[in-house]
Amino acid sequence: MIWRALLVLVIGFLPRLGWAQDKVALIIGNSDYAHATALTNPRNDSQAMADKLEGLGFKVFLHQDAGGQQMRIALGQFTEAALGAEIALVFYAGHGIEMSGRNYLIPVDAEMRSEATAQFEALSLDTLITSVTQASKLGMVLLDACRDNPFAAAMQRNNGTRSLRRGLAPVSIEGQQGLLVSFAAEEGSTADDGTGMHSPYTDALLDVIDEPGLEVGRMFRKVRARVREATDGRQVPIERMQLPDEAIYFVPAVAVEPGGEDERETTPPVIPQVEEDPTVAFYDAVSSGEIEPLNEFINRYPDHPLAEDARKLVHSLQDDKFWKKTVEADTVQAYRRYLIAFRDGQYVDKAKERIAELTAPEEPVVEAPPSTQPPVTQPPVTQPPVTQPPVTQPPVNTVQPSFDCARAATNIEHAICGDQGLAQQDNLLARAYARARDRNIVTAADQRQWIKERGAICEFTGHRIAACVRQINGDRINALNFGRPTGNIAPSFSCAKASTPVERALCSSDALARQDQHLLQAYQNARARGATTATAQREWIRQRETTCAGRGSGVAVCVAEMSAERIRKLGG
Repeated sequence: MIWRALLVLVIGFLPRLGWAQDKVALIIGNSDYAHATALTNPRNDSQAMADKLEGLGFKVFLHQDAGGQQMRIALGQFTEAALGAEIALVFYAGHGIEMSGRNYLIPVDAEMRSEATAQFEALSLDTLITSVTQASKLGMVLLDACRDNPFAAAMQRNNGTRSLRRGLAPVSIEGQQGLLVSFAAEEGSTADDGTGMHSPYTDALLDVIDEPGLEVGRMFRKVRARVREATDGRQVPIERMQLPDEAIYFVPAVAVEPGGEDERETTPPVIPQVEEDPTVAFYDAVSSGEIEPLNEFINRYPDHPLAEDARKLVHSLQDDKFWKKTVEADTVQAYRRYLIAFRDGQYVDKAKERIAELTAPEEPVVEAPPSTQPPVTQPPVTQPPVTQPPVTQPPVNTVQPSFDCARAATNIEHAICGDQGLAQQDNLLARAYARARDRNIVTAADQRQWIKERGAICEFTGHRIAACVRQINGDRINALNFGRPTGNIAPSFSCAKASTPVERALCSSDALARQDQHLLQAYQNARARGATTATAQREWIRQRETTCAGRGSGVAVCVAEMSAERIRKLGG
């Protein structure tokens, strides 16, 4: 830590050395929202980032818990300062939202009642990008604003659109030299607010931003790696960058010759000029045989002709990695998960063969040989002819769903295989999922989680299982086709006030939200019959919260199972 303190002291004298850059930064941290649950860390994050950048020679404009008017005035002042700067940086921590493909940062006083009015309350990301591009060398926008947003569900109910999604939408910076936009999480994903003093994204930034000799592009690759490690892969930052031809360093590497005190004060450090050839970068990434370098190439050159080849290689490497884990598990469920995640994967045939082996019927029981006693001949008995009514066979489902019905193992799979309408719907669902996955709207992990939730909701609904599957599948198809996997259906309460793990799970899953609507109806019917009371229902809700809150990633399935049992007991 001593060397870092000395480094900051040295940086304070850089302007008089004649080679320091003119740098300005706008820092906004919004925690205390008037119409939504407060966020814990944006104030901490913004203050720490302001202190860090001031130590690195930036002129900092810091604003905390800023309303709409304050944010707009602050941006105007910053834009004017950016006109004379070499580096202009905006850091924002707080709520952000995507509406109709555009991203907005939300002031603390915004009500966000509908999309029609929200765009005038919030600050457009496009406006921030325009501001930082006034800098002569590099403009940067860093967004720790991908948290699970409480405004989305309320806006969805009010105006009925389907344009709101989780997280923020990607941006295109094609043709804008000297620009970097960094998101705390990937498209459609949410970022953690953090359990310590800072969010994982800000914590990683603070840790690497003052590292001597660290070029800006490499800095954000290190941030991405640290956040992924800190969140066990749940959160992965993503950036779009078109860096200038010369390398940019927040803290250049200072080489000091032994005994060279005078030279250290008069000679600026040598900053290497790096001009990376994208084709060479691609072949270096390929030769590594690793996913991370290929993703770095894609993020750095998203529109390069070789980017599509890199994406295919990433998919192939992910296929290999997933298959290896599948073989290690060697269960029917594991192979079925593989087939869901990689419908066109290179190991599809092997997965199907192994499922067939694991589900092969047992050897038939050998019957005893026939008796050697001569048959007893009975005299023929003449009976009057009996007219039998014609036997009506149940309809045979001739439609094959997206999976092999010969290996159906669950009540839901049997219901789909026995119902032509459900089988057709299952094929529509498979196609909608494939399209959404190809457009990076949904991941295989998201779909697996949804299948778990559907199973917990519908598996034990008796003769109503077909209706349950039909409704939940229909909701999912519509959501995937509209490009918004969640947030289309509101539960029985206001998601703007969601504050517990169970409430957040209900607000982030269409299937659970639909089930919550049925739960409310079942409770109301049971109460009208005198079969339950409001006190009993509140006690059950408390038990559900206590039971499911500590389940980690299993909260949603726990909620689905307990709610399904409660609906059954209420007679719904």
